[in-house]
Amino acid sequence: MQANLKKQQTNSMQTNLKDRDKNERKNRFHQIWKSYPLLAYFVLTYAISWLLLGLVALNAHGRISLPSSLIFPLTFVGSIGPLPAALLVTATTAGKGGMRAFFRQLFIWRVNPWWYLVVLFEPALVTLLAIMGTSLLGGPAFDFAHPPVVQRPPLPLPAGINPWLLIVPLFLLGGLLGGPAGEEPGWRGFALAKLQDRYSDLGASLILGALWAAWHLPFFFIPGTSQSTTPFFVFALGTIANSILFTWVYNHTRGSVLMTFLFHNALNITALYLPLSLWDQWQGVTAQCLVALVVVIVAGPVRHSRQSSSGQTPSSGLYQKTK
Repeated sequence: MQANLKKQQTNSMQTNLKDRDKNERKNRFHQIWKSYPLLAYFVLTYAISWLLLGLVALNAHGRISLPSSLIFPLTFVGSIGPLPAALLVTATTAGKGGMRAFFRQLFIWRVNPWWYLVVLFEPALVTLLAIMGTSLLGGPAFDFAHPPVVQRPPLPLPAGINPWLLIVPLFLLGGLLGGPAGEEPGWRGFALAKLQDRYSDLGASLILGALWAAWHLPFFFIPGTSQSTTPFFVFALGTIANSILFTWVYNHTRGSVLMTFLFHNALNITALYLPLSLWDQWQGVTAQCLVALVVVIVAGPVRHSRQSSSGQTPSSGLYQKTK
């Protein structure tokens, strides 16, 4: 009798110790998660996207066999990894107030109209200038009647319709289903503000641009993507240049993720309609790097502590968040 009682007490103590250890590990993990939200965000973003897109890449190269019905869902969810990662980390580290602030910046639209012109037309203007430069150097002329979008297999356009008449519907569709909606709330809405709390605007842009480019690595192994036929160095350079310009826009539009969304979407739609991409073709990337360099020279790599939660802004500098 006493032996059984002693055995029960021992088992109970062991169970309590295990539960206590489990709770302590859980609490330590939660403390680390809350103490390093930026690190948690990047780890979660990469984990979601690389896992799902990695499965698609392995399937494409015959290493595994996935049902064809899974390819699109895996690709789509993997492509928007930055969004759920930002939502989860914000909800668990900043609570309801943080979530309200997160969503609020997605709908900041009352900005100087000049910035709408910048985000919507800068990609096309720079691309056209790059096309003119390559043509003067002996490159092929661009046929405006047959833009690249008509040759894109994933976008079978209706026969007999002028492709230029579909630019607005494609802009809207691409924004909702493509990279901008799934990436900008994470990269700019979550990561950029926190990086700028620690680094200069230029430093934050370079760090985020490098991580943003590396995040795309699985796409380089998936046939049919634009990255699959692009040297990574060229793509990374273009992504970093665009990251600098996105920060410039974000900081001058009161932290508007909507404006960076429009900018991202304009870059994508320009690459569909004009034969040079500012993301992954060396002529276009070179032109965009020059624009980014001008912005940095004129504005300067100002260091400031931008508190997204309180709306604090720096006191001076052109390359900053303005009221």
